[in-house]
Amino acid sequence: MATKGLLFLLVLTLLAALGSPTAAQTVDSRTRAEAAMLTADRGFDQAMADHDLNRFLSFVAADAAFDSADGRGRDAVAKAWAAFFAPGGPTIRWSPAKAEALVAGDVGYTVGTWERRSKDAGKEVVRRGQYLTVWRKQKDGSWQATFDTGSTAP
Repeated sequence: MATKGLLFLLVLTLLAALGSPTAAQTVDSRTRAEAAMLTADRGFDQAMADHDLNRFLSFVAADAAFDSADGRGRDAVAKAWAAFFAPGGPTIRWSPAKAEALVAGDVGYTVGTWERRSKDAGKEVVRRGQYLTVWRKQKDGSWQATFDTGSTAP
């Protein structure tokens, strides 16, 4: 009986050891994906700060659905965000606070805060809120936003 118990423990230990690299690889893959999404989100924000529309759109998936846009895709997003690229137009900046990836490490999201500044009758208006952006890893390893939404802080 003791031999069967010892054999059972040996098999369990072996299975656990064999399973560990897979679990570790999954965690490592997710960690890398989360870091990459945070980097992409910060680059996305910097493209906005630099008023670089082409670079901004390079972070937007061809089939993206942004709550701020009427329709889908880069053209709809470009049209919805055009005022932010116009000289003297409103500005918006955001900062990701967290990223989470799904198990496969090819889809995930970032959340954070945003601040928009505009003028209303010559007076500066500042609004703040939170956002959520869903990211998808592309074949070339880059990350593009497939969905974006936000809310205004009270």
